[in-house]
Amino acid sequence: MIKSMTGFGRAEANVEGIKLTIEIRSVNHKYHDIMFKMPKDLLMIEDQMKKIVQNYIKRGRVDVFVSIDVEENPFQEIKVDWNLAKQLIQASEELKQRLQVEGKLEIKDLIHVPELIQVGQELPDVELLAPNLFSTIEEACQNLMNMRKNEGKHLYHDLSSKIQTLTELQQKMKKRAPFVIDEYREKLKARVTEWLNSHTEVDESRLLNEVALFSDKVNIDEELTRLQSHFQQFVSFIEMEDPDGRKLDFLIQEMNREVNTVGSKANDITLSQLVVDMKSELEKMREQIQNVE
Repeated sequence: MIKSMTGFGRAEANVEGIKLTIEIRSVNHKYHDIMFKMPKDLLMIEDQMKKIVQNYIKRGRVDVFVSIDVEENPFQEIKVDWNLAKQLIQASEELKQRLQVEGKLEIKDLIHVPELIQVGQELPDVELLAPNLFSTIEEACQNLMNMRKNEGKHLYHDLSSKIQTLTELQQKMKKRAPFVIDEYREKLKARVTEWLNSHTEVDESRLLNEVALFSDKVNIDEELTRLQSHFQQFVSFIEMEDPDGRKLDFLIQEMNREVNTVGSKANDITLSQLVVDMKSELEKMREQIQNVE
């Protein structure tokens, strides 16, 4: 079944007064990109958590947010970046000298500088938290996948409807194509007769030869046959247990190529309109497929 690349999953756990919260957000992306936003203390187990996410998600941009709240130990640890503070003061003095301005840097100014003063809680031993973190991220991934699958169902029904529309348009092209040759023959015969001013009979053999050349130029049987094959492949792909969005995207490109060829050969307003309708549907499908995993 089709899975969307868009989804959200959240999971929480409480372990001896420690609240773990993990949120995972995924969006469509050409490649597989996983980014973690979490306390620096957890960097030592980032690779293990990434492997868990990779077991569920094969493609897309994934943001994982991990937060830890020590509920039973509300002690707030304050950290000051003394090197940054020193540089700010030095820069302030240099600005005064170079620009000839008055004033001084005060504590209230420094407090509002991002990253200068950080207030946080001292985290417990990461190795002790790891098993609970892993199980929580598993749960968040499962919730994310449930949402991606639900989105995938909507994509499946929409793509199925559009491929049916394309099949109907292809059948209309197939029915219309033979009439293009017949109409050309009648128009050509009428023009030649008019040009000869009805004084000479039309050479049927030369007329047939000209019609045959035209027929060869505008023949779209091969393109229509390949389109039908692509449609069948597309349906079989979206019916698979785990369809690949990249394969579907490739098929859409091939369909577009065949339709463009039909458009270049079409010497008929009806066929040209059918080509426009088909390209419109293909563009809608292409946009949808960008969100298939």
